[in-house]
Amino acid sequence: MENYEIIRPDGQATGYCSLVATDEDSKRKLFNATATPQETVSDHINEIIDIQHVFVEPVQIVDENTGEVSDAPRIVLISPDGTGYQAVSKGIFNAVRRIISIFGEPAQWEHPLRVKVKQIKKGAYNILTLELV
Repeated sequence: MENYEIIRPDGQATGYCSLVATDEDSKRKLFNATATPQETVSDHINEIIDIQHVFVEPVQIVDENTGEVSDAPRIVLISPDGTGYQAVSKGIFNAVRRIISIFGEPAQWEHPLRVKVKQIKKGAYNILTLELV
């Protein structure tokens, strides 16, 4: 599978993208889906989303209680029509990583995967995840 990693200036890979942008149309689709995602995953709990591509990058988040800064995965699930569904979520990240480990990278999928966005309660936390349908 041809994909690219996001490379920092120091040469370290920091992200993943399954959409290989080779022409102007695919580059526009990738940019719009990742820079200005139309949807948030959390707005679609118990709804089905078709996924054709995945984009992951680290972002820094600030704990509102402690002020501590930490890295978190920002995931954009890209549908066949180019709609981006964004989440900053370790649960969604782990679900995507598991899907890719089982089904292979998105270019290997016979068709877009249908997932249902789920929210599970774990102690005091609500965690987003994906269920294949």
